[in-house]
Amino acid sequence: MNNSSITITQLLDTDLGELRKISREIWYSHYPTILSHAQIEYMLNKMYGIGVIEDEIYHQGIFYDQVLHNSELVGYLSYSSETLNNISYLKLHKCYLLPSLHGFGYGQKMLFHVCQKAQTMNLKQIILNVNKRNEKGIKAYSRFGFKIIDSQVIDFGSGFVLDDYIMGYDI
Repeated sequence: MNNSSITITQLLDTDLGELRKISREIWYSHYPTILSHAQIEYMLNKMYGIGVIEDEIYHQGIFYDQVLHNSELVGYLSYSSETLNNISYLKLHKCYLLPSLHGFGYGQKMLFHVCQKAQTMNLKQIILNVNKRNEKGIKAYSRFGFKIIDSQVIDFGSGFVLDDYIMGYDI
């Protein structure tokens, strides 16, 4: 498999059902050693429930791109332009790929795509949150050039917290 066998395009409304399906598959294959079943289920509902993604796209200025492999949805990205203390950056909200496709360089291609989007938006930095126990994710982001710049614990409701590193990449 080579990098040219995946394409990244804007996600369409008609693809949302497929996105919700694949998000479950990815989360349940990747997170069981990191998060409890209850937290995975809670987070999937909070982040991917009916209306949630639509609201992000239409009201919050969040972009969703789909990752296709042989025309099949195998992953997705979501990102937006944010500003903190007068500094604008690209916030990478979601970067997911089916675990069966890890190790082929697709994740790196996805991050490169996000860099191109940031440049198009005239942004000089990409910021993301990653669970402190998500060693695979941290390793992949570090390999691309992201550095841990901070950490934060966010109350996600219902007794669940997000215990994350904040990683940054300067373009």
